Amino acid sequence: MTDDRACIPTIKDLFDFYQRWPDLRPRMVRLVASPRLDAKERTILSAMIDLVDRVGPSDLSQDD
Repeated sequence: MTDDRACIPTIKDLFDFYQRWPDLRPRMVRLVASPRLDAKERTILSAMIDLVDRVGPSDLSQDD
């Protein structure tokens, strides 16, 4: 049996990632809290979450 939550469409670019961040962020936070990562990986992923949280619409431009 496959886990449908594990299958997400390919993220096309930074703008697409930003648009999906409200859905992706809770998954990343759960991953940080899980025992699947070691301490170094948790630190890296936590820093990445903090970084993405600081990105706003004015930081992005979508190429037509």
